[in-house]
Amino acid sequence: MMAARRWLRATALALLPTTAQAALPPSWQRVREVQAVAEAAARVLGSRPIDAVERVDEARYRVRAVECRVMVRLVARSRTQPGPQAFDAVPDVPDCP
Repeated sequence: MMAARRWLRATALALLPTTAQAALPPSWQRVREVQAVAEAAARVLGSRPIDAVERVDEARYRVRAVECRVMVRLVARSRTQPGPQAFDAVPDVPDCP
């Protein structure tokens, strides 16, 4: 019985998140977000070079490319285990004159 309790405690401790599995620091999470936003915007903007990426709120970014603007939303994926927040960058239709 005592051995079973020790095994159970050890197993429970092994399941706790470690530093490597923990969420990213805010500055690194933001880097991942900006990279994903720029890639999503580039797909819909074609050959237009991106001039600026501006964070509008927690889940939206505005991307400017020459005379075009496009909003990109970050949609969080559900988490099944500890770790960095996974998300998808979803661009709107570009607003180009």
